[in-house]
Amino acid sequence: MAKTHILFVANDVLGWATYARQLEAALRMRDDLRATVLHRAPPRIAMQLARRHADGALGRALRPFDPIAMHEGMLGRDIRAAIARHRPDIIHVSAHWPAGAVTGGDIPVTLALDTTRPALTRDLPLPGWSAAEIETEATLCRKAAHLFPMSHWAADSLREDFGIGMDRITIQPPSLDPAQWPPPAGGAVNAVPQILFVGNNLLRKGAYRLADWVGGPLSGRCHLHIVSGDSAPPPKGPHVTCHGPLPHAQLMQELLPRMDLFCLPTRLDMSPFVLVEAAAAGLPVVSSALGGIPDLVEDGVTGRLVAPEDDAGFVAALSALLEEPALRARMGETARARAAQRFDGRRNFNALIDRLIALGQPGKVAA
Repeated sequence: MAKTHILFVANDVLGWATYARQLEAALRMRDDLRATVLHRAPPRIAMQLARRHADGALGRALRPFDPIAMHEGMLGRDIRAAIARHRPDIIHVSAHWPAGAVTGGDIPVTLALDTTRPALTRDLPLPGWSAAEIETEATLCRKAAHLFPMSHWAADSLREDFGIGMDRITIQPPSLDPAQWPPPAGGAVNAVPQILFVGNNLLRKGAYRLADWVGGPLSGRCHLHIVSGDSAPPPKGPHVTCHGPLPHAQLMQELLPRMDLFCLPTRLDMSPFVLVEAAAAGLPVVSSALGGIPDLVEDGVTGRLVAPEDDAGFVAALSALLEEPALRARMGETARARAAQRFDGRRNFNALIDRLIALGQPGKVAA
């Protein structure tokens, strides 16, 4: 039988760029398929008109167009051209909104997604997507041959809000190839515990709040490290070290292993990949209990989860970990072990590829 030809529509934006690198590497390692990878970074001007999950009321007024609908038109021409040129057996799209470009045909389409519009509208502090925009997304997902949400939170919404059966859903958590794992934390003995924050949106992800806690109620008990490419001014003070946008290899191999814990007091996130990296390093995590984060951090086992707006709860959770090195060590060791079980990119992406091959095989004839 001819090898299944997979067209991977890879979005090189935000956290999906990491997903794209991981899946492309896994595809290249396989000799039982053909793979074509279409890397995409949509034109910045066009995307300024596309609505986003994190838009406030003003942003939604200034960005009037649904990105799914935009891909049905000119924004999806490159995808349709790639399909016509390569005639793949199956198409895999990440994230899911560019799949609006695939308006018909007999080629199965699978989608990777980290959230749904109704889940965001219901569960996160956003103005909300309109009923018509939610139905546009529902139609896109119902047409898909299979869906690969990153979390149970997203999977539950596909099932409950869109009526999609679990036989068409496979949870695909953020994953990291073991060859890229950082050395385990704990080798360095820090006189003052070191807390790490990583995120390119300092305000939304809580860096300023965290710096206030470290300089206030936690003063003298820890030191905060911030890694960010945000153009906004970072927090300052003797209790804070700002590293700027570190190269990923330096973050993984040099900084993460020297830390004692990780904190992400975010007000809006789905399934932040950085929490997988922290777990792989063996760091306990204190983070917000929202979106898909409970799939990545087990409260009381690999870290602590706190309501997003509960400043006192974050201070208490951090304080407990700062006071008990043995607790930090136990949670960190468990985090690394659970990461090996759940977030092994080699295993998880190969399982995804196996499913794509199976979905792309019906009707194939021998070469």
